[in-house]
Amino acid sequence: MNDSALITTGLPIALAIIMFGLGLSLTTDDFRRVSRSPRAVVVALVLQVLVLPLIAFGLVKLFDLDPLLAVGVMLLAASPAAPRPTSSATSSEETWPSTSP
Repeated sequence: MNDSALITTGLPIALAIIMFGLGLSLTTDDFRRVSRSPRAVVVALVLQVLVLPLIAFGLVKLFDLDPLLAVGVMLLAASPAAPRPTSSATSSEETWPSTSP
């Protein structure tokens, strides 16, 4: 398989820049909040890392998916989700009812 330079170099660099930018948005208050109440973080991690892939595996077996689709479902289930932004950068569909006359 002959991958292009965009896939082998460009995408990892773009991902590193995005992850670095997200890390820069963390404050010391974020870490204090997690250290004071770690239960929510532990529950979320257990659900994301263990329960969600198990549910996906069960659905793959239940629906007897093609191996290619099964791998896709398992990859999606194992991928961590990023929190949605609460700023004004959210989609216009979410704010449409509040801006209508």
